[in-house]
Amino acid sequence: MRTLSRRWRSSKFLVAAWIAFSITCAHPALAQPGGAEKIIERMEATGCALLESGVKVCRYDYAVNGKAVEAISFHPAGDGRFPGVLLIPGYERTARELIPLGVRLAREGFAGVAVSQPGFGKSQGPPDFVGPRTLEVLTVGYRKLREESYVDAERMGIYGYSRGGMAASLLAVELDDVKAAVFGAGVYDFQRAYDDSTLPGVRQNMRAETGMTKEAVRQRSSILRMENLKCPVLILHGEKDMNVPVSQALLLRDRLTQLHKEFEIKLFPDKEHSIGAPAGDLTVDFFQRRLKKQAFGAASNN
Repeated sequence: MRTLSRRWRSSKFLVAAWIAFSITCAHPALAQPGGAEKIIERMEATGCALLESGVKVCRYDYAVNGKAVEAISFHPAGDGRFPGVLLIPGYERTARELIPLGVRLAREGFAGVAVSQPGFGKSQGPPDFVGPRTLEVLTVGYRKLREESYVDAERMGIYGYSRGGMAASLLAVELDDVKAAVFGAGVYDFQRAYDDSTLPGVRQNMRAETGMTKEAVRQRSSILRMENLKCPVLILHGEKDMNVPVSQALLLRDRLTQLHKEFEIKLFPDKEHSIGAPAGDLTVDFFQRRLKKQAFGAASNN
């Protein structure tokens, strides 16, 4: 995955490689040839795919302001009210690529919905680099899941990686009912990320999608509003990340420490933008501890 982490844009080859890598790390059953592809085929044909484990994966598309939004839901086996998790992919990634993680969480008893950000996959754009339009789309998906009869509205979480991690951080300071959130390789200080980036493509996207106005920068900088954070968070980041410098995670760590917020952080000295299997392992563990048991202990800094 070295090549993937060094480029902000992706090709079909890299997308395929990322899907295969994610499937392998998610669960042995999905590692079989065509695992995720078969789920997608069944969803396209009948709307839902019922797995042998009893997990149901369904198309969950909706619309916001007349524009289509691509979404996929994950329903655990059995009855009951399950903790709910919003899953947010990153740049040029889609809800489909979060099927392995969504299935894994569902097997562990978490309901979920993965949502493609505007401008990616089948979600109509244009993209606005996690601006107001994107956050509105994601908030609607979060609320839609929260209102499902099989979801426990008192135990809601958010997971995001890359642009998804940035989105998760912005939602976590805006939504009062989030009980746990995972920020993977996210941008939290938009201006600092722009200044620190060594990749022209990243800076170009930031300018093109936002204009880099003072207001645009403020809207996209969750670090400026972390005093509003009401839930524990897990921060994940590779120290060799070139797409999103690890300085973003360190800035957030320092700000949360200053505010006496509850958080955990895990940095990976030898990892670049993609940290691979540990992201899924740590995410599942975090949600098990924070959403299932509601065990809100002291902050842990690893």
